[in-house]
Amino acid sequence: MTATTIVLLALILISLWIGFYQLVKQQGRILLRLDALEQNAGTAASAPTVEEADPDGLPLGTDFPAFSLPDLAGKTVALEDFRGKRPLLVHWNFECGFCDSIAPNLAALDAALAKANVAVVLLAYGDASSNQKAAAEHGLKCPVLLTEGCETLKPFDHQGTPVAYLLDEQGRVDAPFASGADRVLALARALADQRMESPQPAPASSATIHEPARHQVKLPGLAAEKGIGLGDVIKRLTSAIGIKPCVGCERRATLLNRWLSFSGATVTGDGLKSGERAPVFSLPDLQGHKVALEEFRGRRVLLVFSDPQCGPCDELAPDLVRVHREHENNGLAVVLIGRGNVEENRRKAEQHGFRFPVVIQPKWKLSKEYGILATPVAFLIGEDGVIAKDVAVGRDAVLALARDGLGAKGGENGRSI
Repeated sequence: MTATTIVLLALILISLWIGFYQLVKQQGRILLRLDALEQNAGTAASAPTVEEADPDGLPLGTDFPAFSLPDLAGKTVALEDFRGKRPLLVHWNFECGFCDSIAPNLAALDAALAKANVAVVLLAYGDASSNQKAAAEHGLKCPVLLTEGCETLKPFDHQGTPVAYLLDEQGRVDAPFASGADRVLALARALADQRMESPQPAPASSATIHEPARHQVKLPGLAAEKGIGLGDVIKRLTSAIGIKPCVGCERRATLLNRWLSFSGATVTGDGLKSGERAPVFSLPDLQGHKVALEEFRGRRVLLVFSDPQCGPCDELAPDLVRVHREHENNGLAVVLIGRGNVEENRRKAEQHGFRFPVVIQPKWKLSKEYGILATPVAFLIGEDGVIAKDVAVGRDAVLALARDGLGAKGGENGRSI
């Protein structure tokens, strides 16, 4: 961050503190409300509220089916081995961008979860070698069990990744099914925050009990995994100006941390918005030659993110071939961003007859920069390198975006897509 940004940020935080201090000083009921929220949070289950439960999940109290799976060293590990602990079973795939995005966060929560008697267990796709390498890259020390060929994990049938079940010490479902990266991470954080060794199931009326709402502000230059809560910010500011902490400050700071935190920019899943400058790249194509976004300056670019293992991407492929063939001279360039290895992408390109550039991103690196991990998705980038339209998700939306890139009449020759 520049010095100016730091000064502005400091002024914003000081203003927040002054406003907060005045509210607390004049309205004592705010502190009472914080105490009430803390009591409610203590009586609720350490998981997302009932309203967030996925209807496809197993009911609370259900015995999770027993399983035995090999770990990365080839040793057989059974569900029974976690008896006495609270296993958080996460359906996992390191090739999934959403799993990849929360892996560092789960690694950072390892110690806190261990204190809460929670054992994170990744039930992963792929072979031992690739999983071992990916786990090491993210610093994950939890057990990784390989699911290939396993037919006993019925609760995860037809489910994507990441999704998770929290079990109690006897192997029963202890929290609503967590579906998606946000919910899995929220569940893990809730368990780490509360550090409850054996929380009791929430009463039937707990659907009306909620934890304090969580909010997060993204700040440039602040690492996502090193976020800081509002409570900690206030503690640092008060300490810096010589104000001694009062009774209950730590407790209230914890509540404020849960209510509002500051972190670096992370993948939200919504994609960059129109008007933002498109992140530049220089990536190898299928022949190993570098292709840079700046080469297309002065032309509109339909930037499509794809995956050779993605079925909807295969459905879109013939349409992209047609768009390129019919409109490459209308000022619209099609560029496909693939992931995975070169051979898989080359095979797909030959199968569909791609004649436009296909470049390979390392894992989900460029997808993260564009703020979305799904495929197929596309961005329309204007002649000036600025995103002209919000992200298009799915075949129909991508084709509609291509039409927008050509104008209402389908380009200079009047043909529509």
